[in-house]
Amino acid sequence: MEAYKAWVRRNSQWLSSMESLANTLTWFLPERFAKSELAPEALSTVVGLVTVMNQHIIATGPRHPNSSSPSLVAAVEETFPWPLLLSVVKETEVLVEMGAEYYLGRDHKWTPVATVETIKVLMRLLVLHKSGYKMLIDGGETPNVGDQPDGLQFDPALGRGRIGTAPSTSRPDRAMQAMLKYRANVGESTRPSWIVGHSSTVPPHTSNPWEMKTRPHTNKALVVGEVLLILRPLLYVLLIRRYGLRSWLPWLLSLALDATGMTVLYSTTVLPSYKVGNHLRPAAPMSKLEKNELLRRQVLWALYLMRSPFFDCYTRQRLDNVEQILKPVPLFGTLAGKGVDLVLGIQAFYMYTAAS
Repeated sequence: MEAYKAWVRRNSQWLSSMESLANTLTWFLPERFAKSELAPEALSTVVGLVTVMNQHIIATGPRHPNSSSPSLVAAVEETFPWPLLLSVVKETEVLVEMGAEYYLGRDHKWTPVATVETIKVLMRLLVLHKSGYKMLIDGGETPNVGDQPDGLQFDPALGRGRIGTAPSTSRPDRAMQAMLKYRANVGESTRPSWIVGHSSTVPPHTSNPWEMKTRPHTNKALVVGEVLLILRPLLYVLLIRRYGLRSWLPWLLSLALDATGMTVLYSTTVLPSYKVGNHLRPAAPMSKLEKNELLRRQVLWALYLMRSPFFDCYTRQRLDNVEQILKPVPLFGTLAGKGVDLVLGIQAFYMYTAAS
């Protein structure tokens, strides 16, 4: 195993290119979204898991090739690798949904899907507690260890560039890249979402970021906002399980929880001050990671256009109109048809559009 880790770290740039190519090619496999074909999805899941493990090996290696000092990620994961486990769950969640739909049917797949969401909720609440009740980055997959002005610059050992210049390995995130290319615009991390990098920047007065159980003045409103956003996907899927995809209740409640959670976060982080009782309290300064996370969450609101019943009532018709307009145009008509097929295939699965 140690020999394999050393090989991965020596060939990180080549592996990064091959993994990105393999992840892209899996979107063009035959029967990519066929209900009766799980093999392409299983292959895509295996590619994603290998990518996650290889980049975890790189991220948890020494900060420098000739140094024995552990990286920041290694320090964060001295207790238990919760961010890594969250990434593994997110890599397998689409396959779980496809398998449940194939064996149980579309109307009865929601119990396994809700089980996956419950696991993620429990893990994220634990990460929220262990991080000192700070904003979760990438749903808890990236350790929020404070501002890192130089930690996300180009790293030759990883073969990665600045934030937002390389694809993420997360499965639903790759779907969003195929549709909107949004990660390149909002400045999200270029590495697997639980990787911060090889920066030696560690919060003062602690050698292990997970040891910061609480802040001197914990922002209770921020905690409430984070908890609402953590619980939102689980409540959403439970309502779908109860009322079905055609009901507007799950869609509206999910939107209300997102709006409430984001309003609370904005009032306690972006505004100069927020009111607590009869007193005004200054908002805590935000790190670059937290600013990028807020932008990422704003972009994810676009997925409400992709969720039923809004998609069935409004978005689908607009897509069909665009396809019909471009259909007579050579090349563009073919590309538009393929694009609509891709969107329809993605929209059919909860995990691609739930932003969970």
